[in-house]
Parts: sequence; C-alpha cells; structure tokens
Amino acid sequence: MKRPFDSRHGLRPWARSGFRPTGGGIGAKGSAGGAPQIRRWPALLLGVLMTGAVGTLFAGDPMEPGLTPQRRYIQSPQLDPNLVKTSREELAKLVKMGDDLWHDRNLGTNGMACNMCHPDAAVTHPETFPKYKSQLGRVVTAQQMIGWCIQVPLQGKGYAPGSQELTALEAYMAAQNKGQVMEIGLPSP
Repeated sequence: MKRPFDSRHGLRPWARSGFRPTGGGIGAKGSAGGAPQIRRWPALLLGVLMTGAVGTLFAGDPMEPGLTPQRRYIQSPQLDPNLVKTSREELAKLVKMGDDLWHDRNLGTNGMACNMCHPDAAVTHPETFPKYKSQLGRVVTAQQMIGWCIQVPLQGKGYAPGSQELTALEAYMAAQNKGQVMEIGLPSP
C-alpha cells in the first residue's frame, strides 16, 4: 500500500514517480535511477492546443458559456466623427425619454411606475435577453417583457414592439446596466 507521504524516508508523491525538481527547468534530467526526464511539454502543449481546436469545432450547446466561439465584426477602424456625434446624441435623447417613462406613474392605470419594482432598472438583466420567461411561457425579447410589465403589473395600455416608447425603455434599461457580460438565455425569475 502506497502512502501519500512517507515520513520515514521524507518522500513526496512526486518523488516516487521518478521526477525530482533539480532547478534545471522544463525537461531537466531527473535523479531517480539516473533515467532522464522525458521532455513532455511539447506534446502537452500540442495536446492542449488540439483539444481547444477540436472543442471549438464541435461546440455543443450554445447556452453553455465558452463553448461557442465568438465572432467579432469590425466596422471601420476610423468612424466618421459626425456619425459618432449624431449616434451619441440620438441615443442620449432616447435614454432620457426612457428614464422619464421608467419613472412615470401614468404609464399604467394603477399609479405604479417601473421604478417601483426596478429602481434605476435594477434586476432587469437586459444582457440576458432573449430568454424564457415563466410569466409568458415562452422565450421573449426585452421589449416583449417590458410590454408585458406595462400591461399586467402596471395595468397600462400596450405598445407595439419596436415602438419609440418600448425602444426608449429598452435603451434606458441597457444604459443603466452598461458593462454587464452578455449571457443570453440566462434564466431569471
């Protein structure tokens, strides 16, 4: 029976394997029986690289983080400054409109506002949409979930998906949660 540590001889488990650190670095010769330590690091490196390559070829469930390779699309290395300025201004207007709607108690008919359940868009997790929502019994987008919240808890009139109101509320929600890692489909209550 082998012991994990043999106190009589001061042997560690790695000592029984024939490898003893000698300070010679990777591939240094061991001292057990005079046998040289086999250079295993090139094969190990190749095995790790091949496992990663094969793993991305046969990536399984896209819901498992890290299994699906990410695609990155680069627009132009130099964006037109006028386009950037206009884009920022228009988005800021939309986020402001969303902020006003988020805090508006007249969005529904019962005197409640989105902010009463979700202060400053807390616990909305826009980075996880589309996802399955038990309240609706299906996979929904962020706008569909916002629309449901307006119609059911707030007892308000519905807005069509893509409407300026729902887009503004979604923009506010995303702006308040900026920096979150995108994990679509991650369940939440």
